Amino acid sequence: MNEQLFQNKTKQLMSLNGQTVRIIVSEPWDWKEILFGKILSDRGGNKLLVKLTKPLTGDKLTSDLIELSPRYEKTTFKTLLQHYSVTVAGALVTENPGEFDYIIIGSVILD
Repeated sequence: MNEQLFQNKTKQLMSLNGQTVRIIVSEPWDWKEILFGKILSDRGGNKLLVKLTKPLTGDKLTSDLIELSPRYEKTTFKTLLQHYSVTVAGALVTENPGEFDYIIIGSVILD
C-alpha cells in the first residue's frame, strides 16, 4: 500500500496538469502584458492546453483557452518540471475541434 501511495504521489509531482504558468510574449513584438493561466491538460509533452486568467482576442477568435506547442523540434514541456522555460507558439482555441487562431510566440515557465 505504501509503495502505491509513493508511486501516485510521484506521478502527481511529474504531471503538469493543474500547474500555474507564466507566458512571456516575444511576438508580436509590441505585446505589453505577461499572460497567466492554469494547465488543463498536457498532451503527451508536445502540447499544453492552458486556461488563461482572462480571455484574449485574436484575428478570428476570442477565448480564454490557448494551446501551446514547443517552437523548436525535439523540445518537450518536461523541462518545465525542472524550472526551465520553453519557447512556444500559442494558438487560441475553443472547445470545438478545428477552431484555432495563432496569436503568439513566447516563453512559458511554471509560476
